[in-house]
Amino acid sequence: MTTISTDGSISLQKYDGNFYLDPRSKMIIVISSLIIVLYTKNLYVLIGVLILSLLVTLIARISFKILVGSLVLFTFFSLIATVIAYFMISKENPYTTFGIIECRFIASFLFIAWFFYTVDPYELAVSLEKMYFPGKFVWFLTTIYQLVPVLGKEAKTINDIRKVRGLVSEKWNFKRHFYVLKKTLNPLITGAINRGVDLAEVMVVKGFRPKRRKNHVLNLRISLFDVFCILLSITSVVLIIIFLKI
Repeated sequence: MTTISTDGSISLQKYDGNFYLDPRSKMIIVISSLIIVLYTKNLYVLIGVLILSLLVTLIARISFKILVGSLVLFTFFSLIATVIAYFMISKENPYTTFGIIECRFIASFLFIAWFFYTVDPYELAVSLEKMYFPGKFVWFLTTIYQLVPVLGKEAKTINDIRKVRGLVSEKWNFKRHFYVLKKTLNPLITGAINRGVDLAEVMVVKGFRPKRRKNHVLNLRISLFDVFCILLSITSVVLIIIFLKI
C-alpha cells in the first residue's frame, strides 16, 4: 500500500490483510513463546503452545513439507534425548519426558520458522534500526539472512547436477550419503567464501559504512492489533510463571 504524506513525499507501508503484524511484535511473541516453552515442564501447557505454533504456521501458509519434515526429524531427536535423559539424568516417566521434549523442539522450531518465513529482510532491518540496534549489527544480521536462501538454492543445484550425472544412488547407504554430503559441502563452502570476498571488495570500493538510516522506503508502525498481541504474550508469560510457582 502506497501512502502520500502532506509534504509530498511518497512512502510504502506494508499491508498484508487485516491481521498483519509488525516484525517487532512478532519478535516479542516468539521470545515470549520460547520463554514459556523452555521454562515450563507442564505437559498441558506445552501441548497448548504446540497447537498455537501449528495454527500460526498454517495461517502463514508455511510449506507442508517443512511441517512434516520437522515433525519427523524432531520426533527422532526427542526419542534419542528421552533415552539419554532416562538412563543418565532422571528416572521419570519416559512417556512424559518424551512428550515434553517433543513439544519443546517442535514448538520452538515452528515459532522461529514462522518469524523468518513471514518477515522480509528489509522489514527486519528497519525494525531493528527503529529499536536502536547498531548499524553494523543490523547490516551483519540482514546480510546473513539474505545469503541463507541463496546457499540453499546452490545446494539444491549441486544435488540436481549430481543426480543428472548419476552420482546419487537410490539405495540408502550411510557411507554413500556421507560421501555425497562431503562432496556437496566442498563447493558450497567455497562459493560462500568467494561471495563474501566479493562483497567485501565491493564495500571497500564503494566506501560503504553500515550506519542507521534516517529515511526508509518502508514505513513500519505498531497498530492496535500489535499492541493487543504484545500485551497478550507478556500477560501469558507472567500468568504461567505465577501459576507454576503456586
